[in-house]
Amino acid sequence: MTRRDTVWLAVVLVTAGGCSHLVETRSVNRFTGAFEDRDIAALREATTSEFQQKALRDKTAVDAMGLLELPEGKVKVAEVEEISTDRRRVKVEIGSTSAAKKKLTFELSRDGKSGAWLVDDLLLKQSRRGTTVTRSATDLMDLLLSVHEFQRDWQSGDRKKLLGSTSEGFSKKLAEIPASYLAKLATRVAVSDGRTFSSRPRASLDKGTAQVRYNGPEGETVLALIQESKQWRVDDIVFSANSTSRQPESVRLLASVVSRATGFLDAFNRADRQSLQANASTSFYNNCLARADLNEVQLPGSTAIDGTTEVRLQKTFSDIVIKQSAGLVRLSLEREPASDPKDTSVRGFRVAEVTMVDFGTQQERRLSAVFTAHARMRLFLTAVRKNDLPALRHNSSSDFNNRVWKQVTPVLLPEILELAFSDAEADVLGTVFQGAVTEITVSQGTQALTCVLREQNGSLLVDDIHVPSEGLPGSLKQQFERLVPVLGFRQAIVAGDTSAVAGFSSSEFNRLVWSQVGDRLPARAARVGRFLDPSVSRIHVTDKDREEVLLGDRRFGARVILVAESHRFRVDDIELLAVEPASGDRPTWLKQELRLDVARPQNRRPAAGATDAPKAAKKAPLSDAPFPGATPDVPAGPNGR
Repeated sequence: MTRRDTVWLAVVLVTAGGCSHLVETRSVNRFTGAFEDRDIAALREATTSEFQQKALRDKTAVDAMGLLELPEGKVKVAEVEEISTDRRRVKVEIGSTSAAKKKLTFELSRDGKSGAWLVDDLLLKQSRRGTTVTRSATDLMDLLLSVHEFQRDWQSGDRKKLLGSTSEGFSKKLAEIPASYLAKLATRVAVSDGRTFSSRPRASLDKGTAQVRYNGPEGETVLALIQESKQWRVDDIVFSANSTSRQPESVRLLASVVSRATGFLDAFNRADRQSLQANASTSFYNNCLARADLNEVQLPGSTAIDGTTEVRLQKTFSDIVIKQSAGLVRLSLEREPASDPKDTSVRGFRVAEVTMVDFGTQQERRLSAVFTAHARMRLFLTAVRKNDLPALRHNSSSDFNNRVWKQVTPVLLPEILELAFSDAEADVLGTVFQGAVTEITVSQGTQALTCVLREQNGSLLVDDIHVPSEGLPGSLKQQFERLVPVLGFRQAIVAGDTSAVAGFSSSEFNRLVWSQVGDRLPARAARVGRFLDPSVSRIHVTDKDREEVLLGDRRFGARVILVAESHRFRVDDIELLAVEPASGDRPTWLKQELRLDVARPQNRRPAAGATDAPKAAKKAPLSDAPFPGATPDVPAGPNGR
């Protein structure tokens, strides 16, 4: 005897006993008996056409209904509410014992043809965010069956069916993805063999929106659904953090990123600058692509984004790595904020850089470097030939500017530049690309230079010049950083500008000497300039934050001691060299000599408020006695300019 036969026997016995709510009890028992037997045909006989269309339209409906966790057992009608002549709400208790009994509410509707009372809906209670809410079983079943249909369409691999199972907005995004990549994406979403309900989907509904969580191929996956034309459509798919081992990954966002990359590649290969501008970041387009000869570089077409392509998605940036036999092409995308500071919304992703990695040469070429490196180098060298300090600063990195060009005056610039550059045209010998750094080797006359350019805020700028050197740093940035205070000090001494001399001197040198002399340069100091004239022989580190610059040699020249203060080098002392070491004369250190000189009474500045000092003392010149060990009429020496 089947469960249905048992139910009908119970109904007959109840009828004989004259039980109330007979009709309602019979209708509910027909439904619960069919459910317990997992008899889809009997369920259809016990329900309205609307219930059948929404909750029983697929043969898997019984499996889906099992997820509702409906109670099984003896049915007892507790209360009947007559809503209308053709509609009733029936509250029942189901279970064998009082402890196991559960309460359910059935909505019954009278069939217009047969007059039979059929189940039209079943109201279930769900816990949502700490509160209990009542949900329609037909709505839940409709949602679960829609998820099953979605899974079936995505597993089929049929692009048309796949797109048809999603919302209008989501479908448009997915349609822009290359077919092979979309097929790969589908394998990350669809459960195998159509086992939708074996993946234990957990559904929640709320006013035309729903979320369904299930155990997907990569772990927990979340479907966000909306109702369009009274049908559930998937509006987004999210791979949760525990499934991706990263942050949650939105397929809608993933589709947007891939779509942007395909649009960029297609526009680049067509040389369509309008479309290229729409798909590239503002800085990338303006600084690189707007004036570039796009035919210089061949990028793969959008169809190269296939099942082997790797997409790394983050909140503010994303990388798309296209794998090829000879190397990789990486498109780096950035999420652009609104240009208006008051607008806090976040715009879409745009391509901010393209990097090409060659497996054979191991070079990593950035598109920005390929298009702008040589042009930037020539602008820099033109500025060198013209002694154009603003242009040098414009084409140099912030580090080069802070360490060198911001410390150089227009008067000092020609003397600094002639130490390393000539007026000859530069011929390119070779270019090496290494990601954010590009090195261009050129010949300028008889000299070889290597311009080092570094990416900064979307632009490639000159960061250093490497030159072959003996006794000196191979970096002109390091050389100039140390020679600017030395040559600036010499220029200021020759010009008699005590303020400028103080600017190139250390705090101790200023405290002991230059703060004591006012605007009059000591005669001894005025004679220092010629000792600083010979060419640079050596630069080396002597101690922490202290370095030494040797000009000329021991026969004639100077040894300048530099100290690092406030992120720049300053002259702390100078040893004047004018005799052979074998002579036994003691070295002449400028700071000590000038300190003793200004300490003499006739050379002291009057104290503030000392208005009664003798006029003769005020007008007395500073001593012009020669430095010990230095003969005043010694020539500039063999290494002088």
